[in-house]
Amino acid sequence: MNFDEIKNKAMDLAQEHHEQVDKGVDAAADFVAGKFGHEEQVDSVAEKIKDILPGG
Repeated sequence: MNFDEIKNKAMDLAQEHHEQVDKGVDAAADFVAGKFGHEEQVDSVAEKIKDILPGG
């Protein structure tokens, strides 16, 4: 399996399970904001991540 096949499989899975992926991104953002602060910036990055992932 080459990199493109792995990437395509990951993108397919992200699209198929986008609700769970979004929840995971939100949970990670909450953890980072709680640990280091800067909640506004962390939330902004989390939204950008969700925007570039398929299915969002």
